[in-house]
Amino acid sequence: MSITSTERIIPLDGDVAEIVFALGFGDRVVATDLSATYPPEADALPQIGYQRSLNAEPIAAFEPTLLLATDIAGPPEVLDDLERLGIPLVIVPSHANPTGAADKIVAVAEALGVPDEGARLAGEVQAEIDAAAAAAPRLDPAPSVASLYLRGGQTRLVFGEAYNTHWLVEAAGGVDVADELGVTESAEISDEAILAAAPDVLLVTTSGLDSVGGVDGLFEQIPALAQTPAGQHRAVLAYDAQLLLGNGPRTGELLTTLIDDLAAITDTSSTPSISPGGDETQP
Repeated sequence: MSITSTERIIPLDGDVAEIVFALGFGDRVVATDLSATYPPEADALPQIGYQRSLNAEPIAAFEPTLLLATDIAGPPEVLDDLERLGIPLVIVPSHANPTGAADKIVAVAEALGVPDEGARLAGEVQAEIDAAAAAAPRLDPAPSVASLYLRGGQTRLVFGEAYNTHWLVEAAGGVDVADELGVTESAEISDEAILAAAPDVLLVTTSGLDSVGGVDGLFEQIPALAQTPAGQHRAVLAYDAQLLLGNGPRTGELLTTLIDDLAAITDTSSTPSISPGGDETQP
């Protein structure tokens, strides 16, 4: 379906929304999904639900002229309904790798009809990522990192290579324990697996950490984590969910921060930092 107007845009993904704003189309965004927490202007807009569990009616009510989504948007029948209503839908690639942010920016810019501006922004973002990765120190030994999704003490998933946390950890000089655990997507992690993996560092979202009552609550609610090297040294890094789990314009900034934090944690005389962040949705 051809795009005839970009006057009323609904991005169905937080990073896509951030890119739309970065490209100068923020004043045309009429609603977002729950994952859009940045920039503040996007966070303040009406929300139409979460991208994995959409409903056609509230979306159509905003009379959008363009929907921008990633491949996790659904369910499929809802997307089909929206297209049957004549609403153009563009699926933006979402690659969990070092070039994923640039690829996403280029695709959004193409849909908005500003490919040159997209190429410029994508180049800037890619240069930031490449520069950060090139400057990362060689950590010896490389800290093992468990990237966890938390929602209260009962929900704990480990993220694998299908998530951005995987390549970010590796680019920052760490080793992702998901490889040892054989996790490629995301999976529940048992106490036994936690103890066997023995991560040096826990990487979480700030809202996930908040859901268990902070660092103290994390180790109280999941005692197995307290027995790992990460627990013994209270080595917990927490970042905004959209920033950590997405792959958007601020990815280079995040990688730089993660590199610094991992390097600090390898110095046993340093106190691990807990970075500020924001809201979270389901993985």
